[in-house]
Formats: sequence, structure tokens, C-alpha cells
Amino acid sequence: MNDLINKMIQAQLMQRLLILLAISFGMTLTGCALNHGYSDMNEGLRGLAMESSPASMSSAKISNNADSQDRKLIKRSWLNIGVKDLAKAEADAKAIVEQKTGYIENTNDEQGKSFNLSIRIPQDQYATALVELREVGAVISENENVQDVTTEFIDNKARLDNLYKLRNRIQLLLDRADVIEDLLKIERELNRTQSEIDRLEGRMKYLKGQVDYASIEFSAKKQKTYGPLGYFFMGIWWGVEKLFVWDQ
Repeated sequence: MNDLINKMIQAQLMQRLLILLAISFGMTLTGCALNHGYSDMNEGLRGLAMESSPASMSSAKISNNADSQDRKLIKRSWLNIGVKDLAKAEADAKAIVEQKTGYIENTNDEQGKSFNLSIRIPQDQYATALVELREVGAVISENENVQDVTTEFIDNKARLDNLYKLRNRIQLLLDRADVIEDLLKIERELNRTQSEIDRLEGRMKYLKGQVDYASIEFSAKKQKTYGPLGYFFMGIWWGVEKLFVWDQ
């Protein structure tokens, strides 16, 4: 009888020991899975961040895209003319701008002497507008600057596409995270990504505005009107000058 009781007690102890071992093994596996999950989350954030970095983009691909697309050109001109009637010249210039569906950003008048118009003209009307503005008076000086921003335009667009995808994937990680430390880390990455998106969107908006509308700085100066004596002495001066200088 005693042997039977001892065997039953030993069986119960063995059963409890097996249960404890099973629980311990299960907790170990759970801890490993959690650690592996946090590690995957951290690696995921690092991988997502690398995807949106400039180094991850192919410069050759960007260059090929730039060659295959229409060029994005920012055009600026400075036109200085002489006129006899400032009021008429200003009215004529403004009428040309209005006819070309452009607009005037800024005006500056020096009463009785000169005026300046900062003009924005649609790109497709730019060349025609310049021709007509030259006819308002006698051209004194003219300069033009053309800046090609095609590569920057394509580069920024590609970065934005990557950042939009990155933002969506970070949002998915944020929805699945349930540990405060992970939530804070993911939110910081989401804010950083959104700030970069806002910066590039602002730059793209500026570039598009500059490309769509060319700039013309139009200045007119009142020409002097000489009387008979003025022309007489100017002729004398011209003759004296030719005695010393034949060719310049």
C-alpha cells in the first residue's frame, strides 16, 4: 500500500514538473518572438528611411528621364528702352502684358524721368511679348538669362514619389505598434518624412511657377529733346571727336 501511494505522489510531482517546464519553454519562445518583432520594426524603419534617401536613387536613370522629357526652363530678361513720352510708353507696355495674359508684379516710377515694370508672362507668350515691348521705344540695353531646371524637377518628383510610399508604410507600422517606445520612434520618423515632403512640395511649386511664367524687367527712361542749338553743338562735338578718333 505504501509503495502504491509513493508511486502516485511521484507521478503527480513529475506531472507538475513537466507543466512547469512547458510554461517556461513557452515564455522563452514568446520573449524571442517579441524581441525579433521589435528588431524587425527597427530594421524596417531603417530600411524605409534608406529607400527615400538620395543615395538610393540612380543618377543615370534621372539623367535619362531628363533627356526624354520636355526641358524645364526658367527664363528672365532685362529690357531697357528710351522713350519720349513716359505715360504713353507705360500704357503701351501694360496693354501688351494684358494682351498676352500676363501680369505685373511690381511697378516703380520716378516721376518725369523713368519707370520700371516687373512683368510675368506665360512661357508660350514670352518671345512675342519681348518683340512687342522692344517696339515701345528705342532699345538701350537688353540681357537674358535661361536656367535649365529639368534635372532638379525630375529628381524632386522621384523623391516625392518615394516619400509618399514611405509615409504610407510608416503609417501602417504606426497602426500596428502597441509599445510606447515604438510608437514614439515611429511618430518621429513620420514627422521627419512629412517635413521633407512639405519642403519638396514647396520647392516644386516654386519651380513650376517660374517655368510657367517667364520674368521681364522692363525699364523705360525719358529721352532728352534737343533744341536747334543743342543739335548744332552736338554736330560740332561729333566733328571734333572724328578729328581724334576714327574707329572705336
